[in-house]
Amino acid sequence: MLSLFEPGLGQIYNGQPRKGLIFLVLPLLVMPTIFLCINSNKILFFYITLCLLTTVYYIAAISDAIYTAKKFNAEYNLKKYNKIIVYLGIIILVFLVNTTTTNYFKKNYVQAYKIPAASNEPTLLIGDHILVDKRVSARRPERGDLIIFEFPNDPKKDYVKRAIAIGGDTVEIQDKVLLINHSRIKEPYAVHNDPTIFLANQSPRDNFGPVTVPENSCFVLGDNRDKSYDSRFWGFVENSKIKGTVKTIYWSWGQKGASVRWERIGAKVQ
Repeated sequence: MLSLFEPGLGQIYNGQPRKGLIFLVLPLLVMPTIFLCINSNKILFFYITLCLLTTVYYIAAISDAIYTAKKFNAEYNLKKYNKIIVYLGIIILVFLVNTTTTNYFKKNYVQAYKIPAASNEPTLLIGDHILVDKRVSARRPERGDLIIFEFPNDPKKDYVKRAIAIGGDTVEIQDKVLLINHSRIKEPYAVHNDPTIFLANQSPRDNFGPVTVPENSCFVLGDNRDKSYDSRFWGFVENSKIKGTVKTIYWSWGQKGASVRWERIGAKVQ
């Protein structure tokens, strides 16, 4: 019964605290393996393997506890720690350790996000779930990287856009054509679905700049250029506000019928 609440508690009850500790610690190994998969296109295989291992883990923990208990018959003498307060304490401790470990990895290594808007279609679709590399090196974007950052006008919101230019670059848009340092940039990821072209005095969407990006900042645009609220409208992103670089799509739901987009699972984000 204890194993149903937390694998490993059954072993502790049976007087096998070391074996119980092993079962309690094993789930902590999941976070590093997720980080190893961040640049892999084998995420679907990882999911299946993880599900199988999780099932085996629970069955093994419960079966081992039952098998050991049966050997005692009715002759088992309770240990001093066989008290409900001890088991509640272990459950709370495991919860705190798991939460702390998860938060540490989310802050410093990898974090999952869900895409709620169409501003980066077709690169990222509504319903895509992405893994973001949050190491220090990933917070210093290169031109063309898709990044996650705190929205300057509301730090409680995280935005995902493409870093088009970095500190010292000159940015200009002429009739929807992007110029960086006065040179036209090839953008295979960018789409323009609206044939209308706004003049600079009407909107900064299609004609913008030139402006120079401040040091330790970047200029970001959405790939769906005609439907993106980005640096053209609200300015630059300071590097200190960048949380990481988008790497992989680990899950994707279609909007129609909530169908799984299997072809997108494990796809690397370019």
